[in-house]
Amino acid sequence: MKHRSILYILPIVLLTTSCKKWLEVEPATQVRETEQFSTARGFKDALYGAYTTAAQRSLYGEELTFGAMEIMSQGYDNTTKVDHARLRYATYDYTNIAVQNTINTAWNQMYSAVAQLNLILKNVDAQKTVFSGSDYNLVKGEALGMRAMLHFDLLRLFAPAPASKADAHGIPYMKLFTVQPQAKQTVQEVIKNCLADLKEAETLLSVYPQQDSITSPAGSTTDNFLSYRQNHFNYWAVKALIARISLYNNDKPTALKYALEVINSKNFRFITTPEVNTAEATLNRTATFEHIFSLYVSNLKTATDLYFKMSPGQNANTKYTISDVRRKEVFEITKGNSTDIRYATTALWNTSNGIVFPSKLWQVDETGENYKKRIPLIKLSEMYYIAAEAAPTAAEGAGYLNTVIRARTIPQLATNIDQATLTNEIYKEYRKDFLCEGQLFFYYKRLNQSKITGALNSSITDAQYVWPMPNQEIEFGK
Repeated sequence: MKHRSILYILPIVLLTTSCKKWLEVEPATQVRETEQFSTARGFKDALYGAYTTAAQRSLYGEELTFGAMEIMSQGYDNTTKVDHARLRYATYDYTNIAVQNTINTAWNQMYSAVAQLNLILKNVDAQKTVFSGSDYNLVKGEALGMRAMLHFDLLRLFAPAPASKADAHGIPYMKLFTVQPQAKQTVQEVIKNCLADLKEAETLLSVYPQQDSITSPAGSTTDNFLSYRQNHFNYWAVKALIARISLYNNDKPTALKYALEVINSKNFRFITTPEVNTAEATLNRTATFEHIFSLYVSNLKTATDLYFKMSPGQNANTKYTISDVRRKEVFEITKGNSTDIRYATTALWNTSNGIVFPSKLWQVDETGENYKKRIPLIKLSEMYYIAAEAAPTAAEGAGYLNTVIRARTIPQLATNIDQATLTNEIYKEYRKDFLCEGQLFFYYKRLNQSKITGALNSSITDAQYVWPMPNQEIEFGK
Protein backbone atom coordinates (compact mmCIF):
# COMPACT_ATOMS: atom_id res chain seq x y z
CA MET A 1 0.00 0.00 0.00
CA LYS A 2 1.27 3.46 -0.85
CA HIS A 3 0.59 6.63 1.06
CA ARG A 4 0.90 10.30 0.21
CA SER A 5 3.17 11.13 3.11
CA ILE A 6 4.56 14.15 1.34
CA LEU A 7 1.30 15.82 0.38
CA TYR A 8 1.41 17.97 3.49
CA ILE A 9 4.96 19.28 3.37
CA LEU A 10 4.74 22.20 0.99
CA PRO A 11 5.22 25.07 1.31
CA ILE A 12 8.34 24.65 3.40
CA VAL A 13 9.37 27.35 5.84
CA LEU A 14 13.08 27.70 6.42
CA LEU A 15 13.41 29.55 9.71
CA THR A 16 16.75 30.42 11.21
CA THR A 17 18.14 32.60 13.94
CA SER A 18 19.76 34.86 11.37
CA CYS A 19 17.17 35.12 8.62
CA LYS A 20 13.84 33.88 7.33
CA LYS A 21 13.64 32.42 3.86
CA TRP A 22 10.62 30.92 2.23
CA LEU A 23 10.90 28.07 -0.23
CA GLU A 24 7.46 27.55 -1.70
CA VAL A 25 5.93 25.91 -4.69
CA GLU A 26 4.32 29.12 -5.96
CA PRO A 27 6.65 30.84 -8.48
CA ALA A 28 5.67 34.32 -7.22
CA THR A 29 7.23 33.67 -3.81
CA GLN A 30 9.80 31.09 -4.70
CA VAL A 31 13.40 31.26 -3.60
CA ARG A 32 14.98 28.97 -6.11
CA GLU A 33 16.97 25.99 -4.96
CA THR A 34 19.95 27.23 -6.91
CA GLU A 35 19.91 30.46 -4.92
CA GLN A 36 19.20 28.86 -1.54
CA PHE A 37 22.01 26.34 -1.96
CA SER A 38 24.57 28.51 -3.71
CA THR A 39 26.45 29.11 -0.44
CA ALA A 40 27.34 27.16 2.66
CA ARG A 41 25.26 29.70 4.61
CA GLY A 42 22.20 28.67 2.61
CA PHE A 43 22.67 25.02 3.56
CA LYS A 44 23.15 25.93 7.21
CA ASP A 45 20.02 28.09 7.16
CA ALA A 46 18.04 25.21 5.70
CA LEU A 47 19.37 22.88 8.38
CA TYR A 48 18.45 25.35 11.11
CA GLY A 49 15.01 25.45 9.53
CA ALA A 50 14.60 21.71 10.01
CA TYR A 51 15.63 22.01 13.65
CA THR A 52 13.15 24.85 14.09
CA THR A 53 10.35 22.75 12.64
CA ALA A 54 11.22 19.90 15.01
CA ALA A 55 11.15 22.34 17.94
CA GLN A 56 7.57 23.44 17.28
CA ARG A 57 5.05 22.91 20.07
CA SER A 58 3.25 20.37 17.90
CA LEU A 59 6.43 18.26 17.97
CA TYR A 60 9.34 18.14 20.45
CA GLY A 61 8.65 21.64 21.78
CA GLU A 62 5.68 20.18 23.65
CA GLU A 63 3.53 17.32 22.42
CA LEU A 64 6.26 14.73 21.81
CA THR A 65 7.93 15.49 25.14
CA PHE A 66 6.12 16.99 28.15
CA GLY A 67 2.72 17.15 26.42
CA ALA A 68 0.84 14.26 24.84
CA MET A 69 3.67 11.74 25.24
CA GLU A 70 4.17 12.41 28.95
CA ILE A 71 0.41 12.23 29.53
CA MET A 72 0.34 8.86 27.76
CA SER A 73 3.27 7.79 29.92
CA GLN A 74 1.01 8.61 32.91
CA GLY A 75 3.68 10.91 34.25
CA TYR A 76 1.08 13.29 35.67
CA ASP A 77 -1.60 11.96 37.96
CA ASN A 78 -4.16 14.75 37.54
CA THR A 79 -4.62 14.09 33.81
CA THR A 80 -6.65 10.97 34.65
CA LYS A 81 -9.29 13.05 36.44
CA VAL A 82 -12.65 12.98 34.66
CA ASP A 83 -12.74 16.78 34.39
CA HIS A 84 -9.20 17.22 33.12
CA ALA A 85 -8.96 18.90 29.73
CA ARG A 86 -6.64 16.19 28.40
CA LEU A 87 -8.21 13.09 29.92
CA ARG A 88 -8.70 11.60 26.45
CA TYR A 89 -4.94 11.54 25.94
CA ALA A 90 -4.43 9.72 29.23
CA THR A 91 -6.99 7.07 28.21
CA TYR A 92 -5.60 6.70 24.65
CA ASP A 93 -8.90 7.73 23.08
CA TYR A 94 -7.83 8.09 19.48
CA THR A 95 -11.42 8.69 18.36
CA ASN A 96 -11.42 12.06 20.14
CA ILE A 97 -11.14 15.01 17.74
CA ALA A 98 -8.58 16.90 19.83
CA VAL A 99 -6.37 13.81 20.12
CA GLN A 100 -6.72 13.15 16.39
CA ASN A 101 -5.69 16.72 15.61
CA THR A 102 -2.57 16.38 17.75
CA ILE A 103 -1.67 13.10 16.05
CA ASN A 104 -2.36 14.35 12.53
CA THR A 105 -0.35 17.53 13.08
CA ALA A 106 2.60 15.57 14.45
CA TRP A 107 2.59 13.30 11.38
CA ASN A 108 2.41 16.23 8.97
CA GLN A 109 5.03 18.34 10.69
CA MET A 110 7.50 15.50 11.14
CA TYR A 111 7.32 14.70 7.43
CA SER A 112 7.64 18.41 6.71
CA ALA A 113 10.93 18.43 8.63
CA VAL A 114 12.01 15.29 6.75
CA ALA A 115 11.27 17.08 3.46
CA GLN A 116 13.47 20.00 4.46
CA LEU A 117 16.28 17.59 5.23
CA ASN A 118 15.77 15.77 1.94
CA LEU A 119 16.00 19.05 0.05
CA ILE A 120 19.38 19.62 1.69
CA LEU A 121 20.52 16.10 0.83
CA LYS A 122 19.28 16.49 -2.75
CA ASN A 123 21.65 19.43 -3.28
CA VAL A 124 24.58 18.93 -0.93
CA ASP A 125 26.79 16.67 -3.06
CA ALA A 126 26.38 18.73 -6.24
CA GLN A 127 27.30 21.87 -4.31
CA LYS A 128 30.16 20.42 -2.33
CA THR A 129 32.56 23.10 -3.59
CA VAL A 130 30.72 25.88 -1.69
CA PHE A 131 31.85 24.42 1.63
CA SER A 132 35.11 24.90 3.48
CA GLY A 133 36.68 23.06 6.38
CA SER A 134 34.43 20.36 7.81
CA ASP A 135 31.14 22.11 6.92
CA TYR A 136 30.18 19.69 4.13
CA ASN A 137 30.54 16.70 6.44
CA LEU A 138 28.64 18.41 9.24
CA VAL A 139 25.73 19.60 7.12
CA LYS A 140 25.24 16.28 5.36
CA GLY A 141 25.88 14.24 8.50
CA GLU A 142 23.45 16.25 10.62
CA ALA A 143 20.78 16.06 7.91
CA LEU A 144 21.12 12.28 7.66
CA GLY A 145 21.10 11.90 11.44
CA MET A 146 18.00 14.04 11.89
CA ARG A 147 16.25 12.21 9.04
CA ALA A 148 16.89 8.93 10.84
CA MET A 149 15.70 10.29 14.18
CA LEU A 150 12.46 11.68 12.77
CA HIS A 151 11.68 8.44 10.94
CA PHE A 152 12.47 6.38 14.02
CA ASP A 153 10.12 8.44 16.15
CA LEU A 154 7.44 8.22 13.46
CA LEU A 155 7.94 4.47 13.64
CA ARG A 156 7.75 4.44 17.45
CA LEU A 157 4.51 6.40 17.26
CA PHE A 158 2.69 4.92 14.26
CA ALA A 159 3.75 1.25 14.15
CA PRO A 160 3.95 -1.70 16.55
CA ALA A 161 7.21 -2.30 18.38
CA PRO A 162 9.40 -5.21 17.20
CA ALA A 163 8.54 -7.04 20.44
CA SER A 164 4.92 -7.04 19.32
CA LYS A 165 4.98 -7.38 15.52
CA ALA A 166 8.42 -7.09 13.99
CA ASP A 167 7.17 -7.59 10.42
CA ALA A 168 4.14 -5.31 10.68
CA HIS A 169 3.68 -2.48 8.22
CA GLY A 170 5.38 0.64 9.49
CA ILE A 171 5.70 3.99 7.77
CA PRO A 172 7.09 5.35 4.49
CA TYR A 173 10.81 6.11 4.73
CA MET A 174 11.26 9.25 2.67
CA LYS A 175 14.69 9.52 1.08
CA LEU A 176 13.77 11.84 -1.77
CA PHE A 177 12.30 15.32 -1.98
CA THR A 178 9.16 14.33 -3.85
CA VAL A 179 5.37 14.51 -3.81
CA GLN A 180 5.07 11.02 -5.27
CA PRO A 181 3.29 8.45 -3.08
CA GLN A 182 5.69 6.19 -1.20
CA ALA A 183 5.05 2.65 -0.02
CA LYS A 184 4.96 1.86 3.65
CA GLN A 185 7.87 -0.27 4.79
CA THR A 186 7.84 -2.93 7.46
CA VAL A 187 9.09 -2.15 10.95
CA GLN A 188 12.33 -3.97 10.21
CA GLU A 189 12.83 -2.18 6.89
CA VAL A 190 12.40 1.22 8.54
CA ILE A 191 14.87 0.30 11.27
CA LYS A 192 17.33 -0.87 8.62
CA ASN A 193 17.02 2.46 6.79
CA CYS A 194 17.42 4.44 10.02
CA LEU A 195 20.61 2.58 10.85
CA ALA A 196 21.94 3.00 7.30
CA ASP A 197 21.46 6.77 7.50
CA LEU A 198 23.07 6.83 10.92
CA LYS A 199 26.10 4.80 9.85
CA GLU A 200 26.71 7.20 6.98
CA ALA A 201 26.24 10.12 9.35
CA GLU A 202 28.68 8.54 11.80
CA THR A 203 31.38 8.45 9.13
CA LEU A 204 30.71 12.02 7.98
CA LEU A 205 30.55 13.51 11.48
CA SER A 206 33.66 11.68 12.68
CA VAL A 207 35.68 14.59 11.27
CA TYR A 208 34.37 16.72 14.16
CA PRO A 209 33.80 14.70 17.35
CA GLN A 210 34.41 17.75 19.58
CA GLN A 211 31.70 18.80 22.03
CA ASP A 212 31.34 22.16 23.68
CA SER A 213 28.99 23.05 26.53
CA ILE A 214 25.67 24.82 26.15
CA THR A 215 26.50 26.90 29.20
CA SER A 216 29.79 28.11 27.68
CA PRO A 217 29.71 27.40 23.95
CA ALA A 218 32.63 27.49 21.57
CA GLY A 219 32.59 29.19 18.18
CA SER A 220 32.84 32.62 16.69
CA THR A 221 30.39 35.50 16.68
CA THR A 222 30.12 35.44 12.89
CA ASP A 223 29.26 31.76 12.43
CA ASN A 224 28.18 29.69 15.40
CA PHE A 225 27.79 26.49 13.41
CA LEU A 226 30.44 24.82 15.56
CA SER A 227 28.83 26.13 18.75
CA TYR A 228 26.13 24.50 20.86
CA ARG A 229 26.94 21.10 19.40
CA GLN A 230 24.47 19.45 21.79
CA ASN A 231 21.75 21.38 19.94
CA HIS A 232 22.93 19.89 16.64
CA PHE A 233 22.57 16.25 15.72
CA ASN A 234 26.23 15.71 16.52
CA TYR A 235 28.60 12.76 16.23
CA TRP A 236 27.75 11.44 19.70
CA ALA A 237 24.02 11.86 19.13
CA VAL A 238 24.40 9.52 16.16
CA LYS A 239 26.02 6.87 18.33
CA ALA A 240 23.44 7.36 21.08
CA LEU A 241 20.55 6.97 18.64
CA ILE A 242 22.10 3.79 17.23
CA ALA A 243 22.18 2.48 20.81
CA ARG A 244 18.51 3.45 21.35
CA ILE A 245 17.34 1.90 18.07
CA SER A 246 19.37 -1.27 18.62
CA LEU A 247 17.84 -1.83 22.04
CA TYR A 248 14.36 -1.13 20.61
CA ASN A 249 15.11 -3.88 18.08
CA ASN A 250 16.47 -6.19 20.83
CA ASP A 251 20.00 -6.10 19.41
CA LYS A 252 21.65 -5.83 22.80
CA PRO A 253 25.30 -6.32 21.76
CA THR A 254 25.12 -3.38 19.35
CA ALA A 255 23.17 -1.30 21.85
CA LEU A 256 25.81 -1.94 24.52
CA LYS A 257 28.70 -1.19 22.17
CA TYR A 258 27.36 2.22 21.13
CA ALA A 259 26.11 3.22 24.56
CA LEU A 260 29.58 2.57 25.98
CA GLU A 261 31.22 4.58 23.21
CA VAL A 262 29.16 7.59 24.27
CA ILE A 263 29.81 6.97 27.97
CA ASN A 264 33.53 6.42 27.51
CA SER A 265 33.92 9.55 25.39
CA LYS A 266 33.72 11.59 28.63
CA ASN A 267 32.09 14.39 26.67
CA PHE A 268 29.06 14.41 28.95
CA ARG A 269 28.71 14.35 32.71
CA PHE A 270 26.03 14.27 35.38
CA ILE A 271 24.98 17.46 37.07
CA THR A 272 25.98 17.94 40.70
CA THR A 273 23.92 18.96 43.70
CA PRO A 274 25.50 22.45 43.97
CA GLU A 275 24.65 23.08 40.30
CA VAL A 276 20.93 22.63 40.94
CA ASN A 277 21.03 24.44 44.27
CA THR A 278 22.40 27.71 43.01
CA ALA A 279 21.30 31.23 42.19
CA GLU A 280 18.62 31.60 39.54
CA ALA A 281 21.04 33.21 37.10
CA THR A 282 23.08 29.99 36.82
CA LEU A 283 20.38 27.44 37.59
CA ASN A 284 20.58 24.55 35.14
CA ARG A 285 17.19 22.89 35.57
CA THR A 286 17.42 20.41 32.67
CA ALA A 287 21.07 19.54 33.40
CA THR A 288 22.42 20.51 30.00
CA PHE A 289 25.75 18.82 30.75
CA GLU A 290 23.82 15.55 30.38
CA HIS A 291 22.27 16.42 27.02
CA ILE A 292 23.66 14.37 24.17
CA PHE A 293 21.10 15.96 21.88
CA SER A 294 18.59 18.64 22.76
CA LEU A 295 16.59 21.19 20.81
CA TYR A 296 16.54 24.93 21.31
CA VAL A 297 12.89 25.90 21.81
CA SER A 298 12.57 29.68 21.65
CA ASN A 299 8.96 29.81 22.89
CA LEU A 300 9.29 27.19 25.62
CA LYS A 301 8.25 29.66 28.32
CA THR A 302 4.80 30.09 26.75
CA ALA A 303 3.98 26.40 27.08
CA THR A 304 5.60 25.79 30.44
CA ASP A 305 3.86 28.79 31.99
CA LEU A 306 0.58 27.45 30.63
CA TYR A 307 0.91 23.95 32.11
CA PHE A 308 3.31 24.17 35.06
CA LYS A 309 2.24 27.38 36.76
CA MET A 310 -0.99 28.52 38.37
CA SER A 311 -2.48 32.00 38.22
CA PRO A 312 -5.29 33.15 40.50
CA GLY A 313 -8.65 32.06 39.15
CA GLN A 314 -7.25 29.33 36.91
CA ASN A 315 -8.51 25.76 37.15
CA ALA A 316 -6.11 22.87 37.77
CA ASN A 317 -7.93 20.78 35.18
CA THR A 318 -5.79 22.39 32.49
CA LYS A 319 -2.46 21.92 34.31
CA TYR A 320 0.05 19.07 34.62
CA THR A 321 0.61 18.19 38.27
CA ILE A 322 1.97 15.37 40.38
CA SER A 323 0.56 14.90 43.85
CA ASP A 324 2.89 14.63 46.81
CA VAL A 325 1.72 11.04 47.32
CA ARG A 326 2.60 10.18 43.72
CA ARG A 327 5.92 11.99 43.89
CA LYS A 328 6.97 10.09 47.03
CA GLU A 329 5.94 6.81 45.42
CA VAL A 330 7.93 7.45 42.22
CA PHE A 331 11.07 8.48 44.11
CA GLU A 332 10.67 5.72 46.74
CA ILE A 333 10.86 7.98 49.74
CA THR A 334 9.73 5.24 52.13
CA LYS A 335 12.86 3.29 51.13
CA GLY A 336 15.18 6.06 52.28
CA ASN A 337 15.62 7.87 48.97
CA SER A 338 14.64 11.34 50.17
CA THR A 339 18.13 12.55 49.24
CA ASP A 340 17.51 11.92 45.53
CA ILE A 341 18.64 15.07 43.74
CA ARG A 342 15.62 14.78 41.45
CA TYR A 343 13.27 14.82 44.46
CA ALA A 344 15.00 16.92 47.08
CA THR A 345 16.05 19.84 44.89
CA THR A 346 13.62 22.70 45.39
CA ALA A 347 14.40 24.10 41.94
CA LEU A 348 12.87 21.01 40.35
CA TRP A 349 9.64 21.24 42.37
CA ASN A 350 8.05 24.61 42.89
CA THR A 351 4.86 26.02 44.31
CA SER A 352 2.65 28.20 42.15
CA ASN A 353 -0.47 29.67 43.78
CA GLY A 354 -0.53 26.91 46.37
CA ILE A 355 0.01 23.94 44.01
CA VAL A 356 3.30 22.06 43.71
CA PHE A 357 4.44 21.57 40.11
CA PRO A 358 7.40 19.77 38.55
CA SER A 359 9.47 22.79 37.57
CA LYS A 360 12.41 21.24 35.71
CA LEU A 361 11.18 22.96 32.55
CA TRP A 362 10.39 26.33 34.12
CA GLN A 363 11.75 29.28 32.16
CA VAL A 364 12.58 32.07 34.59
CA ASP A 365 13.56 35.50 33.29
CA GLU A 366 16.48 35.82 35.72
CA THR A 367 18.08 32.60 34.46
CA GLY A 368 20.94 33.04 32.02
CA GLU A 369 20.07 32.43 28.36
CA ASN A 370 22.45 29.49 28.05
CA TYR A 371 20.70 27.64 30.89
CA LYS A 372 17.21 27.51 29.42
CA LYS A 373 15.09 27.01 26.27
CA ARG A 374 16.41 23.47 25.80
CA ILE A 375 14.36 20.30 25.58
CA PRO A 376 16.52 17.17 26.09
CA LEU A 377 15.84 14.40 23.55
CA ILE A 378 18.76 12.06 24.27
CA LYS A 379 20.54 12.11 27.64
CA LEU A 380 23.57 10.54 29.25
CA SER A 381 21.44 8.65 31.78
CA GLU A 382 19.76 6.70 28.97
CA MET A 383 23.12 5.42 27.78
CA TYR A 384 23.75 3.97 31.23
CA TYR A 385 20.24 2.46 31.34
CA ILE A 386 20.83 0.88 27.92
CA ALA A 387 24.20 -0.46 29.07
CA ALA A 388 22.61 -1.84 32.25
CA GLU A 389 19.87 -3.62 30.30
CA ALA A 390 22.16 -4.88 27.56
CA ALA A 391 25.01 -6.01 29.83
CA PRO A 392 25.82 -9.73 29.66
CA THR A 393 25.41 -10.19 33.43
CA ALA A 394 23.20 -8.65 36.10
CA ALA A 395 26.28 -7.71 38.12
CA GLU A 396 27.75 -5.77 35.23
CA GLY A 397 24.39 -4.16 34.57
CA ALA A 398 24.08 -3.12 38.20
CA GLY A 399 27.48 -1.44 37.92
CA TYR A 400 26.29 0.76 35.06
CA LEU A 401 23.03 1.58 36.81
CA ASN A 402 24.86 2.43 40.02
CA THR A 403 26.78 5.15 38.18
CA VAL A 404 23.53 7.01 37.63
CA ILE A 405 22.26 6.21 41.11
CA ARG A 406 25.41 7.63 42.71
CA ALA A 407 25.03 10.80 40.65
CA ARG A 408 21.43 11.12 41.87
CA THR A 409 22.70 10.77 45.47
CA ILE A 410 20.70 7.72 46.55
CA PRO A 411 21.83 4.34 47.95
CA GLN A 412 23.47 2.04 45.44
CA LEU A 413 22.25 -1.39 44.42
CA ALA A 414 23.99 -4.56 45.53
CA THR A 415 26.09 -5.93 42.70
CA ASN A 416 24.84 -9.48 43.35
CA ILE A 417 21.21 -8.72 42.42
CA ASP A 418 19.43 -11.04 40.02
CA GLN A 419 18.27 -10.10 36.53
CA ALA A 420 14.62 -9.62 37.51
CA THR A 421 15.56 -7.17 40.24
CA LEU A 422 17.88 -5.29 37.90
CA THR A 423 15.12 -5.03 35.28
CA ASN A 424 12.76 -3.56 37.85
CA GLU A 425 15.38 -1.07 39.05
CA ILE A 426 15.98 0.09 35.47
CA TYR A 427 12.24 0.64 35.05
CA LYS A 428 12.09 2.71 38.21
CA GLU A 429 14.97 4.84 36.97
CA TYR A 430 13.14 5.53 33.71
CA ARG A 431 10.16 6.79 35.75
CA LYS A 432 12.36 9.14 37.76
CA ASP A 433 14.77 10.46 35.19
CA PHE A 434 12.50 11.09 32.21
CA LEU A 435 9.73 12.91 34.05
CA CYS A 436 8.24 15.57 31.74
CA GLU A 437 10.21 14.22 28.78
CA GLY A 438 7.84 11.62 27.27
CA GLN A 439 10.35 8.78 26.94
CA LEU A 440 8.67 6.44 29.43
CA PHE A 441 5.84 5.62 27.00
CA PHE A 442 8.38 4.21 24.56
CA TYR A 443 9.98 2.16 27.35
CA TYR A 444 6.65 0.44 27.99
CA LYS A 445 6.04 0.00 24.27
CA ARG A 446 9.50 -1.41 23.53
CA LEU A 447 8.93 -4.16 26.09
CA ASN A 448 5.32 -4.66 24.97
CA GLN A 449 4.12 -4.21 28.55
CA SER A 450 0.46 -5.03 29.14
CA LYS A 451 0.23 -2.51 31.98
CA ILE A 452 1.22 1.14 32.25
CA THR A 453 1.48 2.34 35.84
CA GLY A 454 -1.24 4.87 36.58
CA ALA A 455 -3.32 4.18 33.46
CA LEU A 456 -7.06 3.80 33.84
CA ASN A 457 -7.01 1.19 31.07
CA SER A 458 -7.05 -2.33 32.48
CA SER A 459 -4.69 -3.59 29.79
CA ILE A 460 -2.48 -1.99 27.17
CA THR A 461 -2.09 -3.43 23.68
CA ASP A 462 -1.16 -2.11 20.25
CA ALA A 463 -4.58 -0.44 20.25
CA GLN A 464 -3.08 2.02 22.74
CA TYR A 465 0.59 1.85 21.77
CA VAL A 466 0.10 2.60 18.07
CA TRP A 467 -1.12 6.00 16.97
CA PRO A 468 -3.55 5.81 14.04
CA MET A 469 -2.29 7.32 10.81
CA PRO A 470 -4.15 10.40 9.59
CA ASN A 471 -7.34 9.65 7.69
CA GLN A 472 -5.88 11.25 4.59
CA GLU A 473 -3.15 8.64 4.57
CA ILE A 474 -5.73 5.89 4.39
CA GLU A 475 -7.98 7.67 1.92
CA PHE A 476 -5.16 8.35 -0.55
CA GLY A 477 -3.49 4.98 -0.10
CA LYS A 478 -2.84 2.83 -3.13
